[in-house]
Amino acid sequence: MLYFFVAIFSPDFYEVEKTQDFSQSRQIVWHKFSGFRNWESWLPWKSQSDTIHYTYSGVSGRAGAKVAWHSQEFGSGSRMVTRIEPFVELEYVLRLKERNSVTKNIIRLSDNESGTTVSWKSRGTLSFWERPLGTLGILQSQIGADFEKGLKSIERELNFN
Repeated sequence: MLYFFVAIFSPDFYEVEKTQDFSQSRQIVWHKFSGFRNWESWLPWKSQSDTIHYTYSGVSGRAGAKVAWHSQEFGSGSRMVTRIEPFVELEYVLRLKERNSVTKNIIRLSDNESGTTVSWKSRGTLSFWERPLGTLGILQSQIGADFEKGLKSIERELNFN
């Protein structure tokens, strides 16, 4: 009964944002985000699945570029670029088939004193039964942790090269 009561008064959306500073220029950091094929080396979810299969369509680095995937562990989904401003911002929509969810995501790059700051933001809607998870911050902490893992992987790759 308490769960139902919390769901009634909880917001129907969530928002997560993580930021990471890099010592490299925007042009170098941008390469990790600009094409979905480049994401395969740093995506935190790839290491959690041996069965994931990707299908790419559209022109990489352009609006309309898309990657769809299927795996036994995570089900099916896709990411599609909806807007792109090279070296500055990438906006994409994430669709998760099994959850029937759609989230809007924005990755922004800006200069800082020592290189580049990347901000990765996600905003999505919550079903009635997911609302308490949003209110308690459970969903945000899971997504935020995955964003942090991905950004740290990019940092390791860039510092290794």
